[in-house]
Amino acid sequence: MTKKQKPSVAEKIMHVIDGKPKEAEDVKQELKDQFGYNEKPDDVRVNLLYLLRRGKIKRKKDGEIYKYYI
Repeated sequence: MTKKQKPSVAEKIMHVIDGKPKEAEDVKQELKDQFGYNEKPDDVRVNLLYLLRRGKIKRKKDGEIYKYYI
């Protein structure tokens, strides 16, 4: 019997990121609302940077806040 791995935070984030720019807090709230995942804000921010550096998502600066999108 093989164990199925839990999805990483980055994989979870990819399910809620779309073409509309979102702040890290919005991503965290959508993870909770849509899928019931209660992730720490720092985990979300670190994984957003992980995805950004690997070219999976993009970001733009809106004032002093970064917004992430595909």
